[in-house]
Amino acid sequence: MKKSILLLITLINYSNLFSQVENAFILENSQGSVLSDNEILEFNSVEYDDASYNFYVRNLTSDEILLKAEVVSFTGTDGTGMEFCFGECYFGVIEGYSYPLAASVSVQPGQTQTSNGDHFFNQDPGDGSTPVEYTFRFYMVDQNGVEVASQAELQTDFSINYYYSASLGLNNLDGLRIIYFTRGNKLIINSQLNLSLKIYDLSGRILSENSIMSGYNSIDLMKISEKHVILTFELEGSQIISKKILIP
Repeated sequence: MKKSILLLITLINYSNLFSQVENAFILENSQGSVLSDNEILEFNSVEYDDASYNFYVRNLTSDEILLKAEVVSFTGTDGTGMEFCFGECYFGVIEGYSYPLAASVSVQPGQTQTSNGDHFFNQDPGDGSTPVEYTFRFYMVDQNGVEVASQAELQTDFSINYYYSASLGLNNLDGLRIIYFTRGNKLIINSQLNLSLKIYDLSGRILSENSIMSGYNSIDLMKISEKHVILTFELEGSQIISKKILIP
């Protein structure tokens, strides 16, 4: 009997150790699709409405929650070109500040915030070569505006990244969306399907072969010395598209 009890306690502790962390809230787009924590929203325009992204925060708890959003960091910009609305609208943001400045946003159980039109909208093109990047962190606060820290099994904050680059590649291929751009010595690719990618030099020599999985992919370009290369995406052995790009 003692051995059985000991085994049961061990199994419970083991289960708790590997239990999944639940989110107190999530972010959705205007179509209701759920965003991932730390997801990168990518844009190649600074014009409305191509560069504007509407969002909703959904409360997953059984109680009312209060929220603020912190501008964690930005690069390639001074923050004045970001139009950020969350409960209130601000035309320009400051690194390290949380919005709304003098209040918080209330979200009822199972619902989204009542303020319509909450969005990110960057209007700063930067210097033309350096990407403009923002990191926002949404987090819960109490009635006094003090942050409610995450617990062992309940995450009370959620981060989103806004990324703008004029060289960002967007291609719609028979309803498929492939997004690709370079960041430093990396080729970043977001794809809706599993694909293969071959990188050629301008003479047709294969420089790299890669498997692209559905979702976010990062390919190291350190070993490629050529500045101009050709990307060829393939689906089940059939070529989809070839694109010439410049590696910075």
